[in-house]
Amino acid sequence: MSASAALRGVLIPLTTPFCPDGEIDEKAFREQIAFMTANGVDGVVVGGSTGEGYALSGKELMALVAVALDTAAGRIPVVVSIMADSTRAAVARARAISGLPVTALQIAPPHYIFSPQPEGQADFYGAIAGAVALPIIIYNVIPWDYVTPATAARIMQRTPSVTAVKQSDTDLGAYATLVETVGAERVFAAIDAGLMSCYELGAAGSIAAISTAAPRAAVALWRAVQEGDRARATSLHKGLVGLWAALSSPNLPARVKAALALQGVEAGVPRSPMAAPSDAEVAAIAEALSALSRCEESIPGAGLQKIA
Repeated sequence: MSASAALRGVLIPLTTPFCPDGEIDEKAFREQIAFMTANGVDGVVVGGSTGEGYALSGKELMALVAVALDTAAGRIPVVVSIMADSTRAAVARARAISGLPVTALQIAPPHYIFSPQPEGQADFYGAIAGAVALPIIIYNVIPWDYVTPATAARIMQRTPSVTAVKQSDTDLGAYATLVETVGAERVFAAIDAGLMSCYELGAAGSIAAISTAAPRAAVALWRAVQEGDRARATSLHKGLVGLWAALSSPNLPARVKAALALQGVEAGVPRSPMAAPSDAEVAAIAEALSALSRCEESIPGAGLQKIA
């Protein structure tokens, strides 16, 4: 089963709640997944950039995946993100995860300063696909190890279990080229301030931090575009763009955690050395959430609330 066949809609890159001592807060992680499920999301991703996956040990990632699978209880798909700087390390993590009932792996190219050539990128994904049977999503987020549309198409043709790309490049033109090259049904959008445009160009869905901060509005935007309700989509887009302006920064995961906390969801603190948002930054996030809530007033269903 391909990732593009099993996954569609708004997939949430979960944050990883840390306690002040740096340990993972499992209770808060379960609460976050319950909150996302209650807001109608279509799946969750564990250990991505928003989840500070680069700061997790292999053992911690495995523990989080086990908790996510237990909490989701088959109601929504669980995708696991792998961020490693060598083929050997990525294969080892993929093999460890492969025995669990996850839907797919989201795998970033190596993110250290060294940049492989396109053949090296193809070999990287080919080696992982040869080691595990799970579908693979290319996590296209590393500026100095960018997987071009042509290379993505080559990887997919050469390695059929590489079934989709999560496109995080902020260039909408690059997104459009990728959609044209590999097919809209094989692309997940991660251009946080441009999800409406991405959806209109075609997408299997999205895996974007803005959706973690505001899952209800994110789901409503996806549905509005699918239903052709442009007025509703435009209003939601405006509110989400305002929220993104308050979130977008090098300490994005910490700001997303602040957004969750403002909605009553315990999110913990970022893992050192990431800085927590300042009081002024939290106030800006709160103001943006308030503005977004006014855009959501016409959306049927209960408002955002803490899930016990």
